Amino acid sequence: MHAKLINPKTNGEKAYNNQGSAAQVLNYLTHEAKQKGEHARFFDGEQDLLDREAVLASLDGNVKGLRAGEAKFYSLVLSPSPEELAHIGGGDEAKLRAYTRDVMTAYAAGFRLKGGGAVGKDDLVWGAIIHHERTHRGTDAAVRAGEARPGQARPGLQAHIHVVVSARDRAQRVTLNPGGRVSRFSLRDWQEEARVLFERQFQYQGPAPSRRPAPAIPEPNPQRNARIAERVEQLNRQADPSQRLDVARVQRIAQGRGYDRIFYDRLRRLEGRARQGQPLDNAYHLLATGREEPARDQTGHQVRQALHSFQQALRATSGPDRVATQDIGEQRGRRQWEPEL
Repeated sequence: MHAKLINPKTNGEKAYNNQGSAAQVLNYLTHEAKQKGEHARFFDGEQDLLDREAVLASLDGNVKGLRAGEAKFYSLVLSPSPEELAHIGGGDEAKLRAYTRDVMTAYAAGFRLKGGGAVGKDDLVWGAIIHHERTHRGTDAAVRAGEARPGQARPGLQAHIHVVVSARDRAQRVTLNPGGRVSRFSLRDWQEEARVLFERQFQYQGPAPSRRPAPAIPEPNPQRNARIAERVEQLNRQADPSQRLDVARVQRIAQGRGYDRIFYDRLRRLEGRARQGQPLDNAYHLLATGREEPARDQTGHQVRQALHSFQQALRATSGPDRVATQDIGEQRGRRQWEPEL
């Protein structure tokens, strides 16, 4: 299972342009149905059958607070492998819809609000469509080898799901950008969750996901460890004294991962929490695995979260008729966009 975020600037700029109406991308996503002389069938978190107009109205009507040059929506693609599709009956649409809803629930949960709040599945505005065909591109190995032509249908099971999700929550108070700061949304963690969800939901035992192997580091890297120590010490100055991190332990986790990008993504998430005064519960587990276990003793965590939320509410409501608007996943910093595959 491969989940991806399409970057309209480098892949499908015309079809996936997301700075205006969603009409263009929805028109593009109806092409498979039109070729078959059928009506395109979309779905969302609640309904199994929606037409293009209903999805367009929900997306284009959910842009309050966004400026002209800002993204109004994002395009996601969920691509099961042929083996995964065969496992669920060759692309069973009911199963793919159920799976997509679970993945979008995980998408919502992946956003971290400044005030310590959470994004729920019902806060998202999205529509999706299942495609059963793919065509060869000029860069495909089969085309380069002369075994296929560009535009020719690829053989075998090719079902995949296109999701168009609004850049604003349903209340139109929060901007949700999956390609911005990792401290606000980790695209890699969501992609991994999409794979795990498929295997868990359909009892599928797939091959280990292909990843670039981490370099073998028999000894600690002094330069990297020195920089990590600086960052952890800065984080500790911002964190609650009871939740300060042990520098050596963090360095061991980094070394165990080969000082890879994923480790630094997760460290940035913790740094973001510390800056915002949020609890750092289960920090070592998060650094090592990307997952957040429930704290054994939730009482202290709940008290800290409640106090923090109360303080944020006081700030947000100070002054006449002030409305707090948050940008989750800001445009600054390193992006997480992936090319369409």
